[in-house]
Amino acid sequence: MRTALLALLITTSAYAQPTPPLRIGKISVEPLDVYSPAEETHGSFYRLADRLHVETRRKVIERFLLFHEGDVYQPQRLEETERNLRALAFLKSASVTASTPHDGVVDVRVITQDAWSIAPETQAGRGGGTSTYGATMSENNLLGLGKDIELGWSKGVDRTQMLLAYNDPAFIAPYLRAHFGYAHTSDGYNRQFNLRRPFFAFGATWASDATFTALRQNDRLYRNGVEVSRFAENHRDYGAGYGIALAPNDQVANRLTVGFRFIDDDFAPISGHLGFRSSREFRYIFLRYEHAENDFLKLNFVNKDLRYEDFNLGRHYAIDAAVSPNTLGVDSTTEFIHVRVGEGLRIGDTSFVMPSASVSTRLASGIQNATATANLLYVNRSGSDYPRTLVGHLTMRSGWRLDPELQFFADGMNGLRGYRTHMFEGSRSIVMNLEERFYLGQEVLQLASPAIVAFIDAGNASDGGLTSLMSLKTDVGFGIRVGLPRTPKNLLRIDFAYALNRDPLGRRGFLVSFSSGQAF
Repeated sequence: MRTALLALLITTSAYAQPTPPLRIGKISVEPLDVYSPAEETHGSFYRLADRLHVETRRKVIERFLLFHEGDVYQPQRLEETERNLRALAFLKSASVTASTPHDGVVDVRVITQDAWSIAPETQAGRGGGTSTYGATMSENNLLGLGKDIELGWSKGVDRTQMLLAYNDPAFIAPYLRAHFGYAHTSDGYNRQFNLRRPFFAFGATWASDATFTALRQNDRLYRNGVEVSRFAENHRDYGAGYGIALAPNDQVANRLTVGFRFIDDDFAPISGHLGFRSSREFRYIFLRYEHAENDFLKLNFVNKDLRYEDFNLGRHYAIDAAVSPNTLGVDSTTEFIHVRVGEGLRIGDTSFVMPSASVSTRLASGIQNATATANLLYVNRSGSDYPRTLVGHLTMRSGWRLDPELQFFADGMNGLRGYRTHMFEGSRSIVMNLEERFYLGQEVLQLASPAIVAFIDAGNASDGGLTSLMSLKTDVGFGIRVGLPRTPKNLLRIDFAYALNRDPLGRRGFLVSFSSGQAF
């Protein structure tokens, strides 16, 4: 009897032993050129393109992996790695997959494909009846290291500029992002420096950043589409912050960040123009709390044609509280509050609606420069051979006791494609877009993927109340999209819009706009 009981006890103990977790075995990283070996066989042009392109080095991809051989296998880490790789401009696509478990491990295969990186290009655009153009030489995967350098000249809506910029997604260390930019403009300059290690994963334990911006330019105010004021702006902004994650995990992130931000703004009238003179100084010490939930939806044929995008539908909110005390040398103490919130809702496997909102204000003898913004995004993706996507977008903005240089616009540069730039302005604005996008669903000659769209836009901006704001201006139209999935720009857009209402100058009719990227 004792022998039987002892055998039963040993057997029970053996079964009670917990199953050891799966671990990551071999990791294979396979960077592909702009055209894969199979795609190269379609012609000598594709082989030449690959020879002219420096393929991303394997060690660059390895720096962005959120796992290592021997780690406990966590599927969420593989999914996050894939999303992070897909967000890199020099990659066309990325996949991170695990093998069938064997011998207590899973092997992981990482496959990336490069986008064409060197881009000597001329640029031309037209939005809201205003033409823009320029020429740029850029390389966004310098020597296959993932570093981006750009030199260019451009004429924008308000000014021309000569730009030199450098971006590095892994400066010295993985996920340490660096941006250096200098622009000499027709009315001043724009100097920027940003060194940032973000919360690059839900399980990331800390983040930090240091920023500097110095800007000098001439700004304008408009009334009924006509310039009524012009003034010089001198802006300086620098700060730093450090954040920690509270009980970090792969599902939910709760984070605290502390730091400082110093802001100096000076405004002065320009000779021969109506303007104003004003100065503001703030020495903010801030505290931020963030909450984010991991609920991503992966879709293509939304904004980037063949390329996949990642939409986080999880609940997220953030609260910033700051104080600029007079003990730091400013004239008076000022508080600042900024609240942001959003959450998506799945309607189906390929459809969702995502509302978000934000409110901010300064507090110094009452409310100052208070703004509220509400956004709503609707996406309904359908079809397989010939995909089609219905996209709806709404943005509302409202301000109270705004700083004198601020205006909100509803015009061709802000989603109201049938109306010229600066036509409708005020302290409140609303813009609504509804667009049906019909995609071919495949590349032509492995170069471009065409699509057509039909749309309706409505909106307005006003200093009046709700009744005045909702006197909406509407346009309808159609457009052509040319997807370029193997280039950083990845999409060109031409829209033909017809304004159904007259603008403040009595004009209506067709307006053509073209640029890179979607209109909203």
